[in-house]
Amino acid sequence: MSSVRRRPVNDNPSPPRRRRGVRPGNRILLIEFVQSGRIISLGLVLVVLYYAIQMLWSGMYVVQTVNVAGAVTMSRQRVSELAAVNGMPIWSVDPDAIRARLLANPYVTSAAVQVQLPDAVLITITEQKSEIRWKSGQWYLIVNGEGELLGIDSAVVLTDTIVINDDSGKKLKAGDTVDSKVIALARDMALRLPADAGVVIARLGWDPRRGMHVRTSTGELVLFGRGDRLDEKIAILKQLRAQKAEFAFADLRPLTPYYRADIPLSEVITETPVLSETQILSATGEITTTGVLTTTIP
Repeated sequence: MSSVRRRPVNDNPSPPRRRRGVRPGNRILLIEFVQSGRIISLGLVLVVLYYAIQMLWSGMYVVQTVNVAGAVTMSRQRVSELAAVNGMPIWSVDPDAIRARLLANPYVTSAAVQVQLPDAVLITITEQKSEIRWKSGQWYLIVNGEGELLGIDSAVVLTDTIVINDDSGKKLKAGDTVDSKVIALARDMALRLPADAGVVIARLGWDPRRGMHVRTSTGELVLFGRGDRLDEKIAILKQLRAQKAEFAFADLRPLTPYYRADIPLSEVITETPVLSETQILSATGEITTTGVLTTTIP
């Protein structure tokens, strides 16, 4: 009897081999590409690339708003100008550089900068706050921001202390109050005159008739009056310094401010002198038809 040899049955036959020199069809290549997972990886890469481009170039990520906290003496516009980030891509904002620019300003003692996606920057500053004393007669009285006189400072230290000399002749004591607007104006002037106009204050005085007035370190007497138009008044004083004008007295209170070579009696102006005795201040050197000073404020 002859024996018959049986071949083992393969339940998992191998795929048919491709013939050499035969190129697979596009359908087969597409199926193999999808099965490999590479199409999903490519899709993810394209999505990430798209959003990266959107984040870098989209107007959504350009600084549109600068929020400022802590500014009292300085305007929020001035803080924003110092930051110089409006219209800048949010990814290009350098908080350390902004902080350095802010700290270079004499009004600022500390600053913090925070980027807020997608289009805002938050700036928090702390302003210079000097001690204030109200000098009535021979006494230095401690005064708070609300104008309350708290008591006599028997050990007054005048370094970095703003002293308001009361020239009204009225004797004040602890428990009395003064106008809080005068306190705020004195603080503003003490900070801004040296920084914005290059004027060193030797004496700061106040009385109801003249308002706030300053004796400079070079001896000039300048009347500021109330706190209205303070930016304009400081700009005029800066203009005088830039022009190296020689004067002993300047009255910045009227709409047509003037200066002169001598100080009027009692340091009080009751009426405006005639033009022959004064020089009209003007940024252009000309007087408008209304006689009102036109000064460009920087």
